[in-house]
Amino acid sequence: MKPLVIAATTLALASPVFAQTETTPPPEIPAEQVEDAATAAETAADQAEQAADQAEQAADQAAEEAGAAAADAAGDAADAASDAANDAAGAAAEMGVAPDAPAGDAVPEAAEGAAEDAAGAAEDAADAAGDAADAAADAAAEAPVTPPDVNPPAISEAEPGVLSSWLTSRRIWTTNQPSTTEWVDPAVEERPAEWQDIAKVNDIVLDDSGQVVGYVADIGGFLGIGAKKVLLGVDAIHLVAVGNDTFFATNYTKAELEALPDFDEKTVRK
Repeated sequence: MKPLVIAATTLALASPVFAQTETTPPPEIPAEQVEDAATAAETAADQAEQAADQAEQAADQAAEEAGAAAADAAGDAADAASDAANDAAGAAAEMGVAPDAPAGDAVPEAAEGAAEDAAGAAEDAADAAGDAADAAADAAAEAPVTPPDVNPPAISEAEPGVLSSWLTSRRIWTTNQPSTTEWVDPAVEERPAEWQDIAKVNDIVLDDSGQVVGYVADIGGFLGIGAKKVLLGVDAIHLVAVGNDTFFATNYTKAELEALPDFDEKTVRK
């Protein structure tokens, strides 16, 4: 009898132990948690699609501004962004069935993984859009610019042109010939001794069409101080080159030029 009592007691004590070793069913995951993960994945997918659109716009701009080479580079970046957006959209689509899936650890893990994939795809799309914009900017900066045809004058070192600043520093010499004498370009190798330095060209007067119509000359004075300004026509003085020296010459005497009226500065635009 005693052995039976001991056996019964042992069985009673062992029962709770066996009961504790049975597998406890995992708690169900709230549906709200799964829906929140799906929403996050869909939001990331939308961001990826927006970034892809930006990349495509950058590619179009590159095609307009920098030509085919930049367009190809930006287009590749746009394709990469589009692929990333599609990956994000796919991840979000997989999340769409998560709320109806059986509760368990696999559901939140899948939701979290899909959200991470979508977020990563959005980041890749944004990077691709930035690369497309950079490629377009670089290509536009490197694109050669064709110089326009501005019809420049045919001047050279052997046959140079004349700047107005050079011209307005030329001196005026008188030949001391009668002013009624017709001007003839002198064929001389050096300036004749009877010629006299009497003035300096101060400025050039143009008309509205850009043609030279006269010169403002400084008569007398010292270093431009106290000089008398007079207006001369284009035929009153003549540019002469003697050796390496270039100057203006005239048949009018200093006294005749000083007899001219003072130049009225209100008659020109400055």
